[in-house]
Amino acid sequence: MPTAAKLIAALALALTAAVAAIVFIQANPEVPIGIRFVGTNALVGFFAGWYSLGKNPGNGVFDGAMSGIRSLVFLLIGSGMVFAFYHVSRNLQQFRDKDVTSMPLAWIEKSFENVVLALTTEIAIVLVIGGILSGIASYVASARWG
Repeated sequence: MPTAAKLIAALALALTAAVAAIVFIQANPEVPIGIRFVGTNALVGFFAGWYSLGKNPGNGVFDGAMSGIRSLVFLLIGSGMVFAFYHVSRNLQQFRDKDVTSMPLAWIEKSFENVVLALTTEIAIVLVIGGILSGIASYVASARWG
């Protein structure tokens, strides 16, 4: 059931994910990624906000902020897994990997690499501030309209 808290959480985390993706692109110009990177991160952020933060916005401003931080972990892992799956399936399509049975292990390995690559100071600051503001906004929406 759609609620104001879910919608605000989804939109706020989508915006946070898009801004973090833009900061990542600016910090890593050597990584060949396109504009779809920002949109895909925003989509992952939308789902992370809707399903993680929107269901449990907290019972106070501090709880809301901590729920936002918790949802950021979900966002970061989800984004790493989405892009790792894309990379692994692309390698499989181009016959770089001939063994299909090694795909799950390669997916986990690439997911971990993506999360570690994204954990820079600039991106962490953007994510923490965005997560705290998203959690507070979701709590306020829940308290006001829920």
